[in-house]
Amino acid sequence: MKIVIGLLGTIGSGKTTASDYLVKKHGFYRVIMGDLVREVARKEGLELTRKNLQLVQKKYRKKYGEDYFINLTIEKLKRSKTKKWLIDGIRVPEDAKVAKQNNAFLVFIDAKPEIRYERMQTRGREGERKKIIKEFKEDEKREWKLLDFKKTLRYVDKKIENNKSLKDFYMIIDKIIGKLTKIKKAE
Repeated sequence: MKIVIGLLGTIGSGKTTASDYLVKKHGFYRVIMGDLVREVARKEGLELTRKNLQLVQKKYRKKYGEDYFINLTIEKLKRSKTKKWLIDGIRVPEDAKVAKQNNAFLVFIDAKPEIRYERMQTRGREGERKKIIKEFKEDEKREWKLLDFKKTLRYVDKKIENNKSLKDFYMIIDKIIGKLTKIKKAE
């Protein structure tokens, strides 16, 4: 029984928290797409700002195809020899399309902008600290346009609003895993 989950979401929505939980509690093998992009940016000697990471994605997708990063992800997952795959950080329509072709169940995570801004400030990821929420919203607006994120959302199977407690968030994730497990067993 193979289960494939793809996570996508807004900046600071809880994708990494969900991803960590799926790995630790449910035994998923994870590939974080953003880590693949950060690795390329480091090799090019770029500072790891959101803007630079967006430009790296655009450059490599144009040079090697829109499916460049998702194909790297799928290859890594296949080499894992596991039956629970987790794709963390789907961004563009082509990523979602290829994930769906690999039987992924896509989960979109969102939260109120103010909550996401506060989370981003406290997580301390390189290149993300912003002084004001206006810059955060500008980054997000630029990212949605650059990555055609609205089109990506058409592939989503389930949306989670992550505005409550961590316990509530984990309960929602557990319910999704329970339903997916039942579906896969029935197949």
